[in-house]
Amino acid sequence: MEVNQKSVSWTIGELLQWTTAFFTRSGIDEARLSAELLLAHALGCTRMALYTRFEQTPPPEQVAAFRDMVKKRKDHTPVAYLIGKAWFYSLEFAVTPDVLIPRPDTETIVEQVIRLARMTPAWEAPEILDLCTGSGCIAIALAKNLPTARLTASDISAAALRMAEQNAATHELAARIRFISGDLFEPVAVMSPPVKFHAIVSNPPYIVADKIADLMPEVARHEPRLALSGGTDGLAFYRRIAEQAGEYLVPDGTLIVETAFDQTLDVQAILQAQVGFQDSRIIRDAAGHPRCVLVRKAAGG
Repeated sequence: MEVNQKSVSWTIGELLQWTTAFFTRSGIDEARLSAELLLAHALGCTRMALYTRFEQTPPPEQVAAFRDMVKKRKDHTPVAYLIGKAWFYSLEFAVTPDVLIPRPDTETIVEQVIRLARMTPAWEAPEILDLCTGSGCIAIALAKNLPTARLTASDISAAALRMAEQNAATHELAARIRFISGDLFEPVAVMSPPVKFHAIVSNPPYIVADKIADLMPEVARHEPRLALSGGTDGLAFYRRIAEQAGEYLVPDGTLIVETAFDQTLDVQAILQAQVGFQDSRIIRDAAGHPRCVLVRKAAGG
């Protein structure tokens, strides 16, 4: 199948075989998975359904839609943006280039908060703040798994916040998540009545600004720079979060931030240097890499 030509007589099996080989030659990661997700989306079926229809020949309009997506994927457009959805903590989220694509590594934050909530008596109905919410994946996953929790989610991007609100509505959680627009704690400071949080979580921008161009093209060319750039050393947001988080945490409240695997010690030092925080520790992700830093506000703070 030539990408630039019409192909109306190929079976689903042949389309998958050709596209997988094409993506492999083009240096596309997870070539087979990309081919399956794109073809399933074009045909309006599940990936598993492809294998029950292996010998079927899709109609020309579906093949044309698939071909267009294959061309864009060859140019490193992320699959999630092409099909308009991604998965996080076993939940489906709508995504556009206005938001970062949810990553499995970020599930580490969700797992930690769920664990704390289930083992901490004072967290029977916890208030949780998600800074830089993006698609809303962290806040929504927490709300889904902690039915007594009340979530607040903020983002400086109005477009990202709209996407998060859409995802919350899809999962029927809009009533339990308040979305606020602004830069980090700015919208929190004017909430009425004021709220103190049992947990503050964030996956903030943490890429060194002049290193973004060196990232894989799927990220560097397509994901929102606003959600990537962490300033000249990648640590700008951690300093700001550390300076202000204590004001909005209850005594013994917890702050958990995601970091790059090679930033955890630097971020831990930033948080430890802040008066009122204690019990800092580094949390590893499912692959064993340092992924999050956790600190607790002193009981007398």
